[in-house]
Amino acid sequence: MKLPELAAKIGATVLSPGKSDATEVTHIYAGDRVSDLLNQASEKTLLVSNLASVQMLRVAELMDVPGICFVENIRPEAEIVDLAKANRTFVMVSPAGVYETCGLIYHALAAEQAVRPIPP
Repeated sequence: MKLPELAAKIGATVLSPGKSDATEVTHIYAGDRVSDLLNQASEKTLLVSNLASVQMLRVAELMDVPGICFVENIRPEAEIVDLAKANRTFVMVSPAGVYETCGLIYHALAAEQAVRPIPP
């Protein structure tokens, strides 16, 4: 699912548009342990975190992660948003907590998978 579409489906506010509207995610990773994140991240992973820090953005950049979703209406500082725009990392803010946000994302991704045709 494309990140702008996913943001709209979960009621998130977009702070940085990312690389393009064509960026899609198929997986999510929710957590705040960078060591675990390094094992899970990919170019199709959306990070979900309550840590609105520069370090989270740097990890996303290092691992080619296309986007980050901060939760609980946690708004990152302007420096982080500016860095996300410069790195072309999609950043959104969900009004819900981690658990509920992951549930909303799961349902949105599962619904999209259910309507895709099965390849031959």
